[in-house]
Amino acid sequence: MKLAPGCFAGLFCGSCLIASFAQAGTLIPDTEAIKHVGQEVTVEGTVSKVFKSKNGNTFLDFGGSYPDVTFVVWIPEDTPEAADPGLMSLQGKKVKIIGTIQLYHEKPEIKVSTKEQIVVE
Repeated sequence: MKLAPGCFAGLFCGSCLIASFAQAGTLIPDTEAIKHVGQEVTVEGTVSKVFKSKNGNTFLDFGGSYPDVTFVVWIPEDTPEAADPGLMSLQGKKVKIIGTIQLYHEKPEIKVSTKEQIVVE
């Protein structure tokens, strides 16, 4: 199925396929992400800030604004998801992020490369 650009956030609401995918790993709150570095998990929390860098990377901050955050989602500028304007609508929304937690500047983060990694509740 080919999807039109800009429907990023809308894809995730009510999709059973994606919801079941989100439940595949251990579900943890964003405040506990630091305890699960190196593990593939589903992190749940409310996006406190959406930020697009001058290089085109998009970041979803949880628990505050960087660097005072509990968890960060990094969407590289070279992925189709980074260009989706629907990302800005995620601020203030509760989401689940699926992936392996890595540390970047001592902050836990997940790199998102596919839209299936983000589930909007």
